[in-house]
Amino acid sequence: MSNLLKSSLISLAATIISLIAGFASNIIAARLLGPAGSGKVAYALWAATSAAAIADMGLPQTLLRNAGALSGTGSAWKSLVRAALRAFTISLLMVCAAILVYAAMTYAYRDARHAWFWVVTAILFLSYAVSAFSTAVARSRNRFGQTANSTALGSALQVPLVLVGAWLLGPTGALFGYVARYLPQALRLGHYLDRSIPASSHALTPEMRTYGRYMWLSDLIEILVLSRVEFLFLGFFFSATGIGYFAVGLGLAGLIEQVMLQISPALIVSFSDAHAKGDQKALQNAYSRVIRMVALVMLPVSFGGAAIMPDLLPLIFGDAFLPAVPAAATLLAFVWIAGLSVIPWGVVGAAGRSWLLLRVQVISGILTVLLLSLSVPLAGLEGAAASRAAITTLTFILLALTARRHVGVAVPVGALARNVLAAALCAAAAGTAVYLLDGPAAIIVAIPAGAVVYALAVRLLGLIEAADGEMLMESLGGKLPGPSRPLVNGLLGFLAPS
Repeated sequence: MSNLLKSSLISLAATIISLIAGFASNIIAARLLGPAGSGKVAYALWAATSAAAIADMGLPQTLLRNAGALSGTGSAWKSLVRAALRAFTISLLMVCAAILVYAAMTYAYRDARHAWFWVVTAILFLSYAVSAFSTAVARSRNRFGQTANSTALGSALQVPLVLVGAWLLGPTGALFGYVARYLPQALRLGHYLDRSIPASSHALTPEMRTYGRYMWLSDLIEILVLSRVEFLFLGFFFSATGIGYFAVGLGLAGLIEQVMLQISPALIVSFSDAHAKGDQKALQNAYSRVIRMVALVMLPVSFGGAAIMPDLLPLIFGDAFLPAVPAAATLLAFVWIAGLSVIPWGVVGAAGRSWLLLRVQVISGILTVLLLSLSVPLAGLEGAAASRAAITTLTFILLALTARRHVGVAVPVGALARNVLAAALCAAAAGTAVYLLDGPAAIIVAIPAGAVVYALAVRLLGLIEAADGEMLMESLGGKLPGPSRPLVNGLLGFLAPS
């Protein structure tokens, strides 16, 4: 569990840097390009990530699960990486060619400006897809530090390039900043290859191919349907402006959700080890502890953020985005459930039950399309947000039930319910400040008020077990600056007095 926490903390640090850069980029795009222009950028990002999901064929997930396990078998893991890369490259070039053909058609039937927008989207697709493949190899080898360094470098390049690009070239120019974000890790791929090892077709076993195929189909549904499919409905029934409104709400919620998506590879590696050893008690303990710790961080941010949304969103993105407030508040209030869903997803995937994940994704995907078909024409942005909240909740329930039935691990319902109560008290305190005050003053008062109430609730409700506090200090102790250690010790002593 200690190694899991250390790997998770490294991923978390990199994720925080990435999220700050991504959030700053979203603000820049919104301020410089307005709802319509930022909507186009958001649509291109979704198109690029969707194309990458189509192209990867589940190979990054296959490597993440299997390359590390082959460490003790000589060059087997190197042969696996070469074989996966060969298949990945063929698929990558085919999808890239399809995007460029669409760009050529856009040039013929519209104009060069729209054509160049899709050419840069194709470049973004390549950068993102290769980076994802490279990251999977690195994390399967427990090289979380390398991916963290690449993330930090890419994030440092992203913000100024988005600013300059949006200022000079509009939405097309802004995309160059996102291309730069993924380049450092993409360029590291060569360091993980041993060209003296041939790419044997036998390296990818039938079991690996089956696992990868199910994970691929599951990821396709997640990216194409469950992540940003609202953009299609909003763009069809409304315009790029509607996409821009919804995108800023998703951007705020994504600050929380992406933390869990980045931590999930460490969870999969750890859960895989426990499952391979057949240690059911250790697996249940790890599962419960991760859920408790993640909920402890995510719930107050989710509930509290939703409570202060009426003042927070226009303060960040400008008054032009005021129509997005109700939808953004709904998205943020339910995003903690999306974050927790990564945990049962990870434990089921680590057990090799990828077909079960696919079944859940299919059910959620079908219901998503049906709900959006009804809610968006009737209720617009708010309907899209309510549909996402309902599907997110249903998906978590299905994943938790799947993990309990097929892996034998159960969600700590009691601890989670107490955590929800503590977060609700936090939101009530923050919401009271927003109700009594306006603008920046409301935010300045609401955040510390919510934090103080939440800390008291954590102590009174006993949300942090003594063992959890000791493990946190064991993992953080050597990494914290000397002067901060007594402060952190004192805080943990207050929150977990036992």
